[in-house]
Amino acid sequence: MLNTRFIFKSIFFVVLFGIIVAGLSNEWNEFKQKYNKQYKTIDEELERKQIFIENFNEIHSFQQNNPHATYTLAINHLSDRRIQELVSARRNKLKSYTSSFKSSREVKNLPESLDWRDKGVITEVYHGEVGVIVTSVVSTELVESLHAIKTGELIEGSIPQVYDCCAQPADAFDCIKNMSGICRKEDYPEALGRCQRDICKPFASFDTIKRMAKPDENEMLEWIQESTLWAEMSFAGKGFNTYTGGIYDEPSCSNHSIDDVVQIIGYGSEEGKPYWLCKLHWGTGWGEKGYFRIARGKNMCKIADVIIQVANTEPSSTTQVSTSTTTQSSTSTATQSSMSTSSATQLYTISSIHLMVIFVMVIVAQTILICN
Repeated sequence: MLNTRFIFKSIFFVVLFGIIVAGLSNEWNEFKQKYNKQYKTIDEELERKQIFIENFNEIHSFQQNNPHATYTLAINHLSDRRIQELVSARRNKLKSYTSSFKSSREVKNLPESLDWRDKGVITEVYHGEVGVIVTSVVSTELVESLHAIKTGELIEGSIPQVYDCCAQPADAFDCIKNMSGICRKEDYPEALGRCQRDICKPFASFDTIKRMAKPDENEMLEWIQESTLWAEMSFAGKGFNTYTGGIYDEPSCSNHSIDDVVQIIGYGSEEGKPYWLCKLHWGTGWGEKGYFRIARGKNMCKIADVIIQVANTEPSSTTQVSTSTTTQSSTSTATQSSMSTSSATQLYTISSIHLMVIFVMVIVAQTILICN
């Protein structure tokens, strides 16, 4: 009797396992078809399938155990890769800058939210190879955005130029500054394997590199009013590679070392929960069309540990994109309108006087003729 029960239980679990495997095989085939996945060898496909199953199970477990989470996970084009493959292959060593800058703005006077995309100063999400030296990507993005903020002109910079000319162990920003800026993408479209400074002319530059002395998210709020921020953080938090939306709030990521870089382009809050708005380099199929929001005020994933910003301290005669631009423009327009109205009134008054004088002269002339 016991043997019979054991046999039935064994058969049940074997069948159940087969159903699960078959189900995941269907998910796997759908994943490959949707994202046009092709692998060179059977061994590679088996390895990718195993990683996919791990990510699939993690997503399912997260959904079951965290029904009230502030963020969501889902299968995406990177679900056949581990997080270690997604972070930068190698990272440039950055110098430590002591900042003597203090924003003139007070935290209490800052706007409740900011999204530099709304100002038209953020280029498209990077769609290149995953795991590249992202210091080249993010440093270029910061210079692009600064140029757009100062001039009102958004131009895509050459990531390949920075990659060729500012490889390890050079500091990316120090290197760009020494090159007098970055070139346009169209002028230096591909990496050449060696630096070719003479083939293009820089269009965007900066004269100051600012680095925050210590983690301070209030100070970050002040800095980001002027331009976007470079932030180094840990991507090793649970579910980060399968993040699909919401405010990422996962304390486990702060237990890991910093392993990648992002561009912080804004901040805000949702249902009372504050967040940073960040641009990543994993394509638009990841996260919120290539962007993600992460909890603010907790140094989540060590996002406040290393903050850098580039700036131009010399006054510029070019148009600067800011919230005050609209006010200044409106004031200028109102002044011009007032001046135009005043001028029109003066012209009308002068014309009326002329007509009255002519009318009086005609009457006088007619009177003289009648009298004669």
